[in-house]
Amino acid sequence: MDSILQALAQYGPLGLWTASLLWMNWQMRKDMKEDEKRADAALRYHQDKIAEKLETQEKLLERALDKIDSGLTAMREKYAEDRMLRMKGDK
Repeated sequence: MDSILQALAQYGPLGLWTASLLWMNWQMRKDMKEDEKRADAALRYHQDKIAEKLETQEKLLERALDKIDSGLTAMREKYAEDRMLRMKGDK
């Protein structure tokens, strides 16, 4: 890097201006990479949180479906018993 700066310095103000542009460009790329790393980490964090919430919702839905199924089974049994009692009562 020093040899590049020395070579550009030989061209005077134009060379120094070019060197400053190269330096700013390098610095911006470095900053952008750091920002991308932070953004990736934040994205991963939020994706993990969303996945956890979805797993929780899945478990809750499974429990709700099990309760609904058991309720429907109980209702079917009760209606079957009521029909049997009505049929016995009709005779």
